[in-house]
Amino acid sequence: MGLRRAANRWLFYALLAACVLLVARVAERYPLRADISVRQANSLSAVARQALGALPAALEITAWVPALAVQRAEVERLLAPYLAHPAAPRLVFVDPVAEPRRARDAGVGRHGELHLRTGARREVVTTASRAALDSALNRLARHGERWIVTLKGHGEVIPDDRPAGLGRLATRLETLGYQVVALDPRQLESLPDNTALLLVAAPAQPYADRVTQLIGDYVDGGGALLWLLGDAPVRLPGMDIALDVLPGRVVDAAAAQYGLASPDHAIVTDYPALLTPPPAMHSVIGRARALDWRERPGWQPVGRLHSSPRSWNETGALTGRVARDPALGERAGPLTVGLALQRRAVDRPPARLLFVGGADWIGNSRIGDAANLALATGLVNWLTGNAALAAPAPANDLDIHWSPLFGGLAAIMLMAVLPLAYLLTGLWLRARRRRA
Repeated sequence: MGLRRAANRWLFYALLAACVLLVARVAERYPLRADISVRQANSLSAVARQALGALPAALEITAWVPALAVQRAEVERLLAPYLAHPAAPRLVFVDPVAEPRRARDAGVGRHGELHLRTGARREVVTTASRAALDSALNRLARHGERWIVTLKGHGEVIPDDRPAGLGRLATRLETLGYQVVALDPRQLESLPDNTALLLVAAPAQPYADRVTQLIGDYVDGGGALLWLLGDAPVRLPGMDIALDVLPGRVVDAAAAQYGLASPDHAIVTDYPALLTPPPAMHSVIGRARALDWRERPGWQPVGRLHSSPRSWNETGALTGRVARDPALGERAGPLTVGLALQRRAVDRPPARLLFVGGADWIGNSRIGDAANLALATGLVNWLTGNAALAAPAPANDLDIHWSPLFGGLAAIMLMAVLPLAYLLTGLWLRARRRRA
């Protein structure tokens, strides 16, 4: 009986040890992490998660950091959420001091650079931060061509720094990996082969037949077109698209509840499913034209931007009491101010078109209104086939900058005053207990 109890006891200890070893092995292979910080500072952003999941090949991160334990530990702490992703990125440390030739061949400009490589694509993060890493990953994951060609020479809005220009939008798109190029179509035989998107930004003059044929050929070959309506009519030769523009400008009574002084702003709150995820707030499309599209075979509407039900297309002046007059062709809202079309014909290459009733909403002076920037980048991502990367822009890292005086006082407090206070408190408590 005693031998059986001893054998059972040893068997229990052996099984317990085996369970502990197995748990340790499982925990090592599948670690459990929980981020309990309020701002989720130790978790991947939506941008990083979507980008890592969309990379064309395995990601290798080369950290050009000297063999200093503290600096390398900081890099490992920063990259820990990225390395824990199921895509399993690989981190390699290289000492640029010990291997200067290798660093020179890799184009290393400073210590601490992170070089990200997936397949043939490469991005360099000169100053390591979560925002910089997320932007670099987003550029690596972006597939297809990179050029966004915008036309000029016919009164179009161009990407410059004027209040009505598209400079801020171009800067944002370039951080996402695109390159915005303004070209005069009168000097082109065809659009460049690496054009991901053609942007026609509110032309004031009608295009000649040769230019419209160039645009039509690009779309007919499977291109993506974003046409922001201006004073010139929309003409796409050889394409059966019936797009009419209602007279006047859209006025929206809902603009007042969003603090806008003028009613000639279409308020968009309901977004189509092609935006993933949709913007978190409303968008403001100023001086918008209302669109009317009639069904045509071969083209399928896949999304619309609507003004509020309290809107209409006003044909008169915005002075005095403004009210809708049906006799003048003024229709009650909601009105279509943006229309997305997709061609899915079997015998034709797929193409995507997006018409928006104006360019004012993405001008430099208005791109920051509400969710206008998020809407613009989301639409561009859908047009270029990168809708999966249309996540909100990551928030900038919170940097705390202390003056030398405040930093010195804080160091003295933490390293001298507090330990001394702890020591004095302990001595006082000890003396008090002895007297008791």
